[in-house]
Amino acid sequence: MAEHSWIGLSARERETLLEALAGFRPSRGGRAKEIDALMVKLTYSRPHPQITVGVHGGQVQWTLGNPFPIRVCDYDGDREELPDIDERGQRCRIWFEPKSRDTRA
Repeated sequence: MAEHSWIGLSARERETLLEALAGFRPSRGGRAKEIDALMVKLTYSRPHPQITVGVHGGQVQWTLGNPFPIRVCDYDGDREELPDIDERGQRCRIWFEPKSRDTRA
């Protein structure tokens, strides 16, 4: 089974891509079936993943529905206990929650 990937598209971008694929699709043979499958996927797939993050006691306990690893930044702790720095320059502890097996696709 092919791996899933998520690309954020606006409604207009999705429409443009569907129009381009329809124009590119051969009447039969070649890659017609592959293009049809891609067009179905673009037409009926959810526009964004439904990711749930379970938090208990201020700590991330689990994630569900993430089709890619999620970076978690924890800011709770004394500055000297926080080994990482986020993209805003804030001290934190960073770890990755792995890709979920249930991506709710």
